[in-house]
Amino acid sequence: MLHVGARSILRHTGLGGVAQLRAAALAAPRARLAVPAPAATRLASSSSFERAQRLVRQATDAAAATQRRQPLHKPPKRRLEAISAPLRNSAAPTRGPILQAIAHTTAERYDLPRLGAVLRLLGVRWDEVPEGDRERAIVIGPWKGRGGAERLIRGRDVKAVDAGDEEPADMGFEYGERGEIWVFGNGSFVTWGLTEEEGRAFLREVIRYKNVGVEGDRLPESEYEVEEVDFVVDPTAQTQILGNMIQIGRPPELSTFPPSQSLASLLTRYTLSLSLARSSNLSVLEDRLDKHIASVSLLPRALERFGIQPMGRKEVIRKIGELMNLRMAVNARGGGLEDTPEFYWSEPELETYFDAVGTEFEIKERIEAINKKIDYAQEIQNTLRALLTESSGHRMEIIIILLIAVEVVLALIREGPELWHMFGQPVVEMVNNLIHPPPGDERVPRSVRRQKKEVAVAEAEPVAAAEPQPRLV
Repeated sequence: MLHVGARSILRHTGLGGVAQLRAAALAAPRARLAVPAPAATRLASSSSFERAQRLVRQATDAAAATQRRQPLHKPPKRRLEAISAPLRNSAAPTRGPILQAIAHTTAERYDLPRLGAVLRLLGVRWDEVPEGDRERAIVIGPWKGRGGAERLIRGRDVKAVDAGDEEPADMGFEYGERGEIWVFGNGSFVTWGLTEEEGRAFLREVIRYKNVGVEGDRLPESEYEVEEVDFVVDPTAQTQILGNMIQIGRPPELSTFPPSQSLASLLTRYTLSLSLARSSNLSVLEDRLDKHIASVSLLPRALERFGIQPMGRKEVIRKIGELMNLRMAVNARGGGLEDTPEFYWSEPELETYFDAVGTEFEIKERIEAINKKIDYAQEIQNTLRALLTESSGHRMEIIIILLIAVEVVLALIREGPELWHMFGQPVVEMVNNLIHPPPGDERVPRSVRRQKKEVAVAEAEPVAAAEPQPRLV
């Protein structure tokens, strides 16, 4: 099963995909040496652009294959198991069995009003918590499904006992003998006390009921994210999270709501569910970013080997759009996955739970890692865009030169005879006279005869005698 908590910066998709692509790229030259002669001839005759494109396509296909081969559930981390050992090994008589809280992310968003209409149509009891808030969720309990499975939460496990009360107070699972389901507008829902199969049954039977459109921008099956954490109910202990284990204990004191243990316990589970949903939603973005980086990881190698960039302008723009959408989803959409919702500003104890879950799941560190990866991918895209701009400038220069050449040819065709009479014919006559001088002056060009005549006139003119200077007496 998949256990949430500290996640490595290099997730399984990016690490395995890049390693496999690197091995495939190193093995590619050896594979080309083993092909038959005709195939080798055809390969050698292909253009560098096609080879570079083929290399990038191989990278994308290998990344997709690596993603398909991954198991749906990742093993629990030893560190998280060690941290949660005190809770797991506790033998308090008031604690219940260890159950599972599972977060499912199947779409970009859920239409909560439409989901409420579906639930009313199916006769399922539900409520909205907190009502009218931007981060509101639909809570469903009990979810009995259609399989009639056995009870997962026993009544004695969900009763809180106060020292001054004779009767136990409800801990929040008051809707029945089954677990709860929290559905959020960010495309995630969290089940408490249900198995993963029961959660998928809820997805099929309710969220996708007759394809009424509750899911907005449904994710492909390979991008579904399922994150799981164990929890236990102990009404005499303090609510806390250690590693991949949550302990739901005494309800907190509310500041802006009337005192009610049932409501306080409900808001506690809402807080924990919201954190789980955010972590699952963040995992989807991490997987997308890893696949994006894997798809462009061989572009630097293609530039080094072939000296050209193998992606067209439209594909580069599409990749830039993917990065912008990822950054917006992490930092801006819905207030950002790292921001604390306004609901907790007036509820300090609930905010403590929210921050504790975010710390254990390393939400802040994962978001920082995502932003660094996006910056790296953005540098690659900026390089490709600069190369596209440079190649476009070269093409424009060639087009301008060709247009000028065409204009010169047309001008020569149109003005050729006149230009010949003005410049070409006198030059030809002068060259002929220099090569084959004529016998008499009648064959000498007019300009030459005029020059000779001017020289002769100048030589025939007498030089004027100098006037005598007057003598001083």
